[in-house]
Amino acid sequence: MPTDRRQDFHDFGGVAYFNCATQGPMPRVALDAVRRTLEWKATPHLIGEELYFAVPDAYRRAVAGLIGAEPASIAVTDSTTQGIMLVVNGLDWRSGDEVVIPGGTFPANRFPWLWLERRGVRVVTVPEEIGGSQVERFAAALTPRTRVVSIGWVGYSRGLRYDLAGLGELCRQRGILFVVDGTQGAGGLELDLRRTLCDLLACSAYKWMLGPYGVGFAYVAPELAARLTPANVNWMAIAGAEDFNRLADRDLELVPEARRFDRNEAASFFDLSGATAAAGYLAEVTPGAIERHVRALLDRLIAGLPAGWRVVSPLDDAERANILSIAGETQEATANLFARLTAAGIRPALRENAVRFSPNIYNTEEEIDRVLERL
Repeated sequence: MPTDRRQDFHDFGGVAYFNCATQGPMPRVALDAVRRTLEWKATPHLIGEELYFAVPDAYRRAVAGLIGAEPASIAVTDSTTQGIMLVVNGLDWRSGDEVVIPGGTFPANRFPWLWLERRGVRVVTVPEEIGGSQVERFAAALTPRTRVVSIGWVGYSRGLRYDLAGLGELCRQRGILFVVDGTQGAGGLELDLRRTLCDLLACSAYKWMLGPYGVGFAYVAPELAARLTPANVNWMAIAGAEDFNRLADRDLELVPEARRFDRNEAASFFDLSGATAAAGYLAEVTPGAIERHVRALLDRLIAGLPAGWRVVSPLDDAERANILSIAGETQEATANLFARLTAAGIRPALRENAVRFSPNIYNTEEEIDRVLERL
């Protein structure tokens, strides 16, 4: 095995947990960070006014370091949806505009765009296909009315990894905004936005980022930030808000950086302390090491699959990610396998009539062998 970091997480009580794509467990260092901030609320005289800005800024720095961005381009959000809604609510939409999304994309990257149909915006779906040229398929769907292409970096059900570099370049050439839901990739796969064109990347922190539920971030490219109209006025994003002695006479002037798009009460101490520590842990381990570890585990699972079971996830390196889904000859066989695994203390997920495995750095070869025994 490339690495073994089981000691960095709490004991799962004998459960082999293969469901990071639904909820990633927080590492010990992140839980310890949350416990420390609980003391702040027990003794609130410890909460200095500077913490309202220092806490979210620490999270910005931690996230930016993981994805190759500048901290000033990171907004603190509560979810992937909130990040995508920055464009849904903030762009100057016109009737007849078009948004292009993949088929089978996660609801957070579908329903916000469908909401725009009330304003005359058309949502175009490109079928999700394994193999072939993703760029060509999306290029064929673009028209002069296309304003946004929005994809999930990694598909939640089959783990199809989309070509960020190729699709980002396509959008740049056509003058189209490129929006990415990074939730199933960020933290578990390497990403450097200094080399990958992206206008907005929205991400929840509770999956591969190994943080708390209800926290996320959005990378907003400076050029896009200047174009978007904030749908929410957060008083802590007003210029000069740091001076609590002069709040009454401030003008309505938003700060220029992505902080203008922060969620309300962005300094939620419990949430952000855990999310920041988790991001720091990932930076220490590195997403590249996690990707290699997970690939080795999934390769072992693939190699041991008996007759009657097939992989429904992509196997080509360019399209593979950290998710592997398998299915039996019938939906009933697949559902029965999921029930047997759950009863045996093995926890994958059941998604779109396939059993989905999404291991992480805490999983082992022995746990994969437990799965194969049940198969």
